[in-house]
Amino acid sequence: MKLVIQRVTRASVLIDDKIHSTIGKGLLLLLGIEQGDGLEQVNHLASKVSKIRLWPDLKDSKKQWASSVVENGFELMVVSQFTLFATFKKPKPDFHQAMGGSEAEGLYEAFVEKCRSELAPGKVSTGSFGAMMQVELCNDGPVTVELLSPVAPSTAPSAAASAAASAAPSVAPSASPTARSQRAGSEQFEELLGQQPYLGGYLPAAIDAEQFAKMSQPGGRPPSSPNLARWYEHVASFSEMERRVWGS
Repeated sequence: MKLVIQRVTRASVLIDDKIHSTIGKGLLLLLGIEQGDGLEQVNHLASKVSKIRLWPDLKDSKKQWASSVVENGFELMVVSQFTLFATFKKPKPDFHQAMGGSEAEGLYEAFVEKCRSELAPGKVSTGSFGAMMQVELCNDGPVTVELLSPVAPSTAPSAAASAAASAAPSVAPSASPTARSQRAGSEQFEELLGQQPYLGGYLPAAIDAEQFAKMSQPGGRPPSSPNLARWYEHVASFSEMERRVWGS
């Protein structure tokens, strides 16, 4: 989970050219939610936001970085921003690392509620999750900082990945697995990739290179199920040399 935090004198969100929400002095938070994030990351970052000192001391303005949004009685605006986790193996951005759908929306709402519990009533405004928004702001300073969630999840192959790998059909040239076993393996991979960006976890691993090689053999067809198809296209964007070093 990632936050880009801007100290502002004012900010507003427009949807369809109509004002959706506004704040005065305070912080504009762009919140990116990554595959694997959970309530631990929500609580960690929301608590930090209420404590970080981005304004001068309330009694002595010469003392910089001495007071928080809470101490000043300022406001927050939280805007969901999945593009914070874009990757660029090609000029076109890839958003596979960002969490999507109802799971991400649930964590976004949990983050907003945690912020509301940390600030005074009525001090937290939001954008609209998943909507096309125009965000206007006046950055005060300018001051822009970034906060990241606790240590990223392990990149070692998960137990689920190992189980899926062992259950997946072997597609070596000398083998001739049945269509039924191939379908079962694909279904397990599809489910796994709904929880994490790669078969090996949160970074590409040997299992990703191996399965891609099997699926891209001459005469084969790229997967059509949503998660597998997205994974297949993303792995294909790497060079063969890059895939060879995964997990080495």
